[in-house]
Amino acid sequence: MTPDQPPAAAPPRHLKALALDVGRARIGLAVTDDRAEMAMAWQVLERRGTRLDLQALLPMLAQQQVAVVVVGLPPQLGDEEKSAQLAKGFAQALANAQPLAVWLVDEADSTAQAHQDLRLLGLRAARRRREVDKHAAKVILDRWLAGSLAQAVLPAQS
Repeated sequence: MTPDQPPAAAPPRHLKALALDVGRARIGLAVTDDRAEMAMAWQVLERRGTRLDLQALLPMLAQQQVAVVVVGLPPQLGDEEKSAQLAKGFAQALANAQPLAVWLVDEADSTAQAHQDLRLLGLRAARRRREVDKHAAKVILDRWLAGSLAQAVLPAQS
């Protein structure tokens, strides 16, 4: 989070959550179990533009019966600044499109951690590339469950 943002709040972490690792080409998804105790890598959406991505994502929120959405926020410095703006813009569009709480959580090094985890599982490079986005979302969701600071994304006032 940056100094110009409101202080992070203590969001309810006992509710079923879905995490998003929003990238330029894909969105990785992870969900908690029904008791919101464990994160599980779930699936990957190919990006088609925010409006179409939301159309694909909103039914998934209902299908998974989640109460909270967590969006990974890349570092907001240097090369990662554009990725951070992309994630924040997507989180805002999501908050505006549906009634669930949306939270931003630091995702620094989540993709590197996911690659390492998949390597330790013995996955070859080609398979890791197909799986890494949903596992990066799992890393983000693990951080959420562990109590990482989070910033609420409020729907825009109309």
